[in-house]
Amino acid sequence: MKSIIISLIFRNPSLIFRKIQNLTLLAASQFDGVNLGEQLKLRNGEAVQDVYNTPGKIVNLLVSNLFLIAGIVIFVLIIGAGFSYFQDTSKGKDEARNLATGAVLGFIIMFAAYWIVQIVAAITGADIPL
Repeated sequence: MKSIIISLIFRNPSLIFRKIQNLTLLAASQFDGVNLGEQLKLRNGEAVQDVYNTPGKIVNLLVSNLFLIAGIVIFVLIIGAGFSYFQDTSKGKDEARNLATGAVLGFIIMFAAYWIVQIVAAITGADIPL
């Protein structure tokens, strides 16, 4: 079956391309005129487009979630460094040192970035809710 499909693709690729294009257009026509910003609602019932109506609000949402994800990654790296340290070999201790160094440097960069944004917000009076 697999060889039949491959031979059909190589014999007439433009036909396959047209079929895929037709399916894509058919699927797109089903959603024609649907505004997802109006249709998607948040927990409090507000439409997404009313809450996240500027690029700044979307960036703030993304940055705050990226800080959370980065914090989880740093935590996992520190736990991994601890397990590598308990392997009681020189290679395990070197891996642990490298993991811990990377995690600490990542934390310092995150901490500095957060406070730089806070200082800029205080100096300029900008509303940057992180």
